[in-house]
Amino acid sequence: MSTQRRMTRLAPVALGVGLVLGLSACGAPGGSAKQAAEFTPIDAPVTAEQVAELGDVTLNVWADQGEQDLMDQFVPLYEEQFPNVDVQIQFKSYNDLTATVLNAMNSDDAPDVTQGNQGWATDGALVKAGLIRPLDDVADAYGYREAAGDAITQLEWSEDGKTFGSGTVYGMSPDNQMVGLFSNTEKLAALGLEVPTTLDEFEAALETAKAAGEVPLTLGNSDKASAMQALSLVQGALTPAEDTRAWISGAEGSDFAVDSNIAAIEKFTSWAQAGYLTEGYDGMSPDDAATAFAGGDGVFFVHGNWYAGTISDGAKFDFSAGLTDGDYATAGSFGMPWHVGSASEAELAAVAFVGMLNSEETSSMLVDVQRVPIYSVEAGDPATTFPDLLAASSDQLQGAGPLFWYDWATDTMFDTFTGGLQEAMAGKTAPEDLATRVQDDWSAFHDK
Repeated sequence: MSTQRRMTRLAPVALGVGLVLGLSACGAPGGSAKQAAEFTPIDAPVTAEQVAELGDVTLNVWADQGEQDLMDQFVPLYEEQFPNVDVQIQFKSYNDLTATVLNAMNSDDAPDVTQGNQGWATDGALVKAGLIRPLDDVADAYGYREAAGDAITQLEWSEDGKTFGSGTVYGMSPDNQMVGLFSNTEKLAALGLEVPTTLDEFEAALETAKAAGEVPLTLGNSDKASAMQALSLVQGALTPAEDTRAWISGAEGSDFAVDSNIAAIEKFTSWAQAGYLTEGYDGMSPDDAATAFAGGDGVFFVHGNWYAGTISDGAKFDFSAGLTDGDYATAGSFGMPWHVGSASEAELAAVAFVGMLNSEETSSMLVDVQRVPIYSVEAGDPATTFPDLLAASSDQLQGAGPLFWYDWATDTMFDTFTGGLQEAMAGKTAPEDLATRVQDDWSAFHDK
């Protein structure tokens, strides 16, 4: 997929996850959030004149640290259009943001705008506690609903936070993120191989690379999430995507501890034990792993398309969607959603920030930082890997669709899954025991 391709509008797959489900009783403490009737309804993009009526405004924003390149472009444009607003952003690591945003949004100095994370642990808790503004009107006014298509369901909740996948839009995200396969095509050619498209081809390529003295699969797992995301390439090839999405969304009767998932864990962990992965992977960050891979270490790197800014040489590297065995299913979703705080005293300025950020107007900024907009864009510089990203995103969304992310499944699943997978990769936990542990976490959450 190294040739230039024009991007047509993504055709997000209908995910059908409107399920009535019980949220954990351990919700956020009571706050002073507004009731829905108190929000200012909008039916068109917020104007500079409307925001000017607020007087001088400091807009406090929380964002994942991976947003900094985009914000460096977006914030000056926003402040130019809304000159009475001074945007102050706190950038936080993913783990820090998701661990603290609930309490922050329930405090006296809550951010006006924040990113969250789909699933019960973050967005579900924010919705349940009434800490973020419903955004149905914003999604309509800025053309977001049309661009997102059926995939907008991942951003919808009931007002009580018990229904994930239908109801009201509470967040908006401008880009499509997915785990895929970065390949060093120069090394593959030297090994007499092509980019693999099936699980058997991929495993054979790993074996060939190992025999040739190469690092077959570069991995940095100090964040603990990277191995879980890489596993999805295998799991997506063996288990139907709709079953995984149903499990993550809490469909009654779903079970992770099935033969195909156990086989996926067994295969992936066997690669670790066979020495196919970077030595000391648990002590290396994913950023360092991506940099090392871009510098020539390793034949493959399974990670998110957000690393295309680091692995950017289209003449040397390829990015492809998941394997054809699973019709291109891997972990993926829209990026971390942006929310307007329900207690914000600068509501229209906050709405303008989130709406403008998620409008077609900013798509070119996403392209500049090697991220895939949900709006139609040109294929980009053929000398980079970006055209591959657009093609891979289209392949997945028109194929089996994204799997979502395993840690959305419960409010404790991240620790359960990542910790157990580390043990399994080290040979300390059997694959079937990990699958059972994961399912037990799921059952305990949904039985509440």
